Amino acid sequence: MAVSTTMTFAFRDEFSIKVRDALAKRASYICSNPACRSITVAAAASDPEKFLFLGKAAHITAAAPKGPRYDPALTDAQRAGVENGIFLCSGCADVIDKNGGADFSADLLHSWKAAHEEWVRANLNKSIDSFITVIDGEHHARGAGKVTGLDVRRPALIKPGTVSTAEGYGEVTATRIGPEREDEA
Repeated sequence: MAVSTTMTFAFRDEFSIKVRDALAKRASYICSNPACRSITVAAAASDPEKFLFLGKAAHITAAAPKGPRYDPALTDAQRAGVENGIFLCSGCADVIDKNGGADFSADLLHSWKAAHEEWVRANLNKSIDSFITVIDGEHHARGAGKVTGLDVRRPALIKPGTVSTAEGYGEVTATRIGPEREDEA
Protein backbone atom coordinates (compact mmCIF):
# COMPACT_ATOMS: atom_id res chain seq x y z
CA MET A 1 0.00 0.00 0.00
CA ALA A 2 1.45 3.31 -1.09
CA VAL A 3 1.30 6.20 1.34
CA SER A 4 0.83 9.63 -0.10
CA THR A 5 2.09 12.59 1.80
CA THR A 6 1.51 16.19 1.00
CA MET A 7 3.99 18.72 2.23
CA THR A 8 3.20 22.36 2.53
CA PHE A 9 5.83 25.01 2.95
CA ALA A 10 5.30 28.40 4.44
CA PHE A 11 6.96 30.86 2.13
CA ARG A 12 8.36 34.05 3.54
CA ASP A 13 9.50 37.11 1.67
CA GLU A 14 12.91 37.29 3.32
CA PHE A 15 15.30 40.19 3.02
CA SER A 16 18.28 39.67 0.76
CA ILE A 17 21.78 40.11 2.16
CA LYS A 18 21.96 43.42 0.30
CA VAL A 19 18.76 44.69 1.98
CA ARG A 20 19.88 43.50 5.45
CA ASP A 21 23.23 45.22 4.95
CA ALA A 22 21.57 48.45 3.78
CA LEU A 23 19.21 48.52 6.78
CA ALA A 24 22.11 48.02 9.23
CA LYS A 25 24.28 50.68 7.63
CA ARG A 26 21.44 53.21 7.30
CA ALA A 27 20.92 52.80 11.06
CA SER A 28 24.68 52.95 11.79
CA TYR A 29 24.34 49.52 13.43
CA ILE A 30 22.33 51.20 16.22
CA CYS A 31 18.88 49.98 17.27
CA SER A 32 16.18 52.18 15.70
CA ASN A 33 13.94 51.99 18.78
CA PRO A 34 14.26 55.53 20.25
CA ALA A 35 13.95 54.13 23.79
CA CYS A 36 16.85 51.72 23.17
CA ARG A 37 19.49 52.91 20.67
CA SER A 38 21.81 50.06 21.63
CA ILE A 39 24.98 49.59 19.64
CA THR A 40 24.70 46.20 17.94
CA VAL A 41 28.25 45.49 16.75
CA ALA A 42 31.54 45.25 18.62
CA ALA A 43 35.01 43.80 18.18
CA ALA A 44 35.39 40.23 19.41
CA ALA A 45 38.04 39.82 22.09
CA SER A 46 38.96 36.32 20.90
CA ASP A 47 39.98 37.06 17.31
CA PRO A 48 41.01 40.34 15.62
CA GLU A 49 39.12 39.32 12.46
CA LYS A 50 35.83 38.59 14.23
CA PHE A 51 33.09 40.71 15.71
CA LEU A 52 29.98 40.36 17.86
CA PHE A 53 26.73 41.27 16.15
CA LEU A 54 23.37 41.55 17.88
CA GLY A 55 21.41 43.46 15.24
CA LYS A 56 18.47 42.28 13.17
CA ALA A 57 16.79 43.48 10.03
CA ALA A 58 13.14 43.17 11.06
CA HIS A 59 10.06 43.29 8.87
CA ILE A 60 7.73 46.19 9.58
CA THR A 61 4.87 44.24 8.03
CA ALA A 62 5.28 40.47 8.23
CA ALA A 63 7.16 38.42 5.67
CA ALA A 64 4.38 35.81 5.56
CA PRO A 65 0.62 35.54 6.14
CA LYS A 66 -0.41 35.27 9.81
CA GLY A 67 2.73 37.15 10.85
CA PRO A 68 2.69 40.36 12.90
CA ARG A 69 1.32 43.33 10.97
CA TYR A 70 0.99 41.31 7.72
CA ASP A 71 -0.20 43.47 4.82
CA PRO A 72 -1.72 41.46 1.93
CA ALA A 73 -1.70 44.56 -0.28
CA LEU A 74 2.10 44.47 -0.57
CA THR A 75 3.79 42.61 -3.40
CA ASP A 76 6.47 40.03 -2.62
CA ALA A 77 9.14 42.55 -3.70
CA GLN A 78 7.69 45.30 -1.46
CA ARG A 79 7.49 42.89 1.47
CA ALA A 80 11.20 42.02 1.06
CA GLY A 81 12.35 45.58 0.29
CA VAL A 82 14.25 48.16 2.31
CA GLU A 83 11.08 50.24 2.78
CA ASN A 84 9.49 47.37 4.75
CA GLY A 85 12.47 46.85 7.03
CA ILE A 86 13.76 48.39 10.23
CA PHE A 87 17.08 47.73 11.95
CA LEU A 88 16.80 46.80 15.62
CA CYS A 89 18.80 45.08 18.34
CA SER A 90 17.86 41.44 18.79
CA GLY A 91 15.84 42.17 21.95
CA CYS A 92 13.72 44.90 20.35
CA ALA A 93 13.28 42.83 17.18
CA ASP A 94 11.73 40.07 19.27
CA VAL A 95 9.59 42.41 21.39
CA ILE A 96 7.89 44.16 18.45
CA ASP A 97 6.44 40.84 17.27
CA LYS A 98 4.98 39.74 20.62
CA ASN A 99 1.16 39.69 20.86
CA GLY A 100 0.97 39.42 17.09
CA GLY A 101 2.58 42.85 16.83
CA ALA A 102 -0.49 44.53 18.34
CA ASP A 103 1.59 46.77 20.62
CA PHE A 104 3.80 48.05 17.78
CA SER A 105 1.89 49.20 14.70
CA ALA A 106 3.44 49.48 11.24
CA ASP A 107 2.95 53.27 11.48
CA LEU A 108 4.89 53.38 14.75
CA LEU A 109 7.75 51.31 13.30
CA HIS A 110 7.87 53.48 10.17
CA SER A 111 8.08 56.57 12.41
CA TRP A 112 10.89 54.99 14.47
CA LYS A 113 12.81 54.21 11.29
CA ALA A 114 12.38 57.68 9.78
CA ALA A 115 13.32 59.45 13.01
CA HIS A 116 16.33 57.21 13.55
CA GLU A 117 17.66 57.68 10.03
CA GLU A 118 17.26 61.45 10.44
CA TRP A 119 19.11 61.29 13.79
CA VAL A 120 21.94 59.30 12.16
CA ARG A 121 22.21 61.83 9.30
CA ALA A 122 22.23 64.75 11.75
CA ASN A 123 25.05 63.15 13.74
CA LEU A 124 27.18 61.95 10.85
CA ASN A 125 30.85 62.70 11.40
CA LYS A 126 30.37 64.22 14.84
CA SER A 127 32.82 63.28 17.54
CA ILE A 128 31.83 61.87 20.88
CA ASP A 129 32.70 65.27 22.37
CA SER A 130 29.69 66.75 20.63
CA PHE A 131 27.47 64.43 22.68
CA ILE A 132 29.39 64.27 25.93
CA THR A 133 31.24 67.00 27.81
CA VAL A 134 34.58 65.76 29.11
CA ILE A 135 35.45 67.27 32.49
CA ASP A 136 38.83 67.08 34.15
CA GLY A 137 41.19 69.22 36.19
CA GLU A 138 40.33 71.36 39.18
CA HIS A 139 37.20 73.46 39.59
CA HIS A 140 37.05 75.85 42.56
CA ALA A 141 34.46 78.43 43.51
CA ARG A 142 34.38 80.89 46.40
CA GLY A 143 31.81 83.52 47.17
CA ALA A 144 28.57 84.50 48.83
CA GLY A 145 25.02 83.70 47.80
CA LYS A 146 24.70 80.85 45.34
CA VAL A 147 28.15 79.27 44.89
CA THR A 148 28.70 76.25 42.65
CA GLY A 149 32.11 74.74 41.94
CA LEU A 150 31.09 72.59 38.97
CA ASP A 151 27.70 72.70 37.24
CA VAL A 152 27.08 69.98 34.61
CA ARG A 153 23.78 70.14 32.70
CA ARG A 154 24.38 67.71 29.83
CA PRO A 155 25.85 64.22 29.48
CA ALA A 156 29.38 64.27 30.84
CA LEU A 157 32.41 62.13 31.42
CA ILE A 158 34.11 63.22 34.63
CA LYS A 159 37.68 61.95 34.42
CA PRO A 160 39.32 60.33 37.44
CA GLY A 161 41.19 62.85 39.52
CA THR A 162 38.81 65.72 38.77
CA VAL A 163 38.49 68.02 41.79
CA SER A 164 35.52 70.28 42.49
CA THR A 165 35.30 72.53 45.54
CA ALA A 166 33.10 75.39 46.60
CA GLU A 167 33.23 77.55 49.69
CA GLY A 168 31.46 80.60 50.93
CA TYR A 169 28.24 81.81 52.50
CA GLY A 170 24.73 80.94 51.35
CA GLU A 171 23.86 78.05 49.05
CA VAL A 172 27.16 76.25 48.42
CA THR A 173 27.40 73.30 46.05
CA ALA A 174 30.68 71.64 45.02
CA THR A 175 29.22 69.69 42.10
CA ARG A 176 25.73 69.79 40.55
CA ILE A 177 24.93 67.23 37.86
CA GLY A 178 21.71 67.53 35.84
CA PRO A 179 19.06 70.20 35.66
CA GLU A 180 18.62 72.55 38.58
CA ARG A 181 14.83 72.16 38.47
CA GLU A 182 12.53 69.42 37.14
CA ASP A 183 11.18 71.73 34.41
CA GLU A 184 14.70 72.04 32.97
CA ALA A 185 14.97 68.30 32.26
